Amino acid sequence: MATYDNYNTVLRVSHPRLSLLSPAPPKGAGGFSLVEVLVVIALLGVLSGVLIGWYASYHRDVIEKVTRQRNAQEIVSIGVCATMGGADFIVPGDKRATVQNLVSGTVGQTGLWKGKTFRLTSLNPEALPGALDYVKFDAGLLLYEPAGGQL
Repeated sequence: MATYDNYNTVLRVSHPRLSLLSPAPPKGAGGFSLVEVLVVIALLGVLSGVLIGWYASYHRDVIEKVTRQRNAQEIVSIGVCATMGGADFIVPGDKRATVQNLVSGTVGQTGLWKGKTFRLTSLNPEALPGALDYVKFDAGLLLYEPAGGQL
């Protein structure tokens, strides 16, 4: 194995600041000050607060929409069962009155469900207006409208 007694610098750079062997810069000449770092952290905090608020608002709107759709599905499913049982609850052309009949309860008149009461027990009256946007009448039946009448 060879040993080298004389070491010569291989890389020579003409500019003293670009030399690999130049001394470290004096203190305070580079980097960020404490104030600059704190300002950046404060700005990141403000931006994240705004984004979290927007994100929470968006999710609140989505949750409300899904709740209204689910309430509409419940209205339609009870309505279909009541229709199959021969219950007389439909007020032609008036969704609100028809659903109000389901809220107060209606009794089946024919088949296996004769004498059975169909009632929307878990639906709050203040939830009806939002849910009715997703319910439509077709040939005297209550049907679910996923688009919410936005077609």
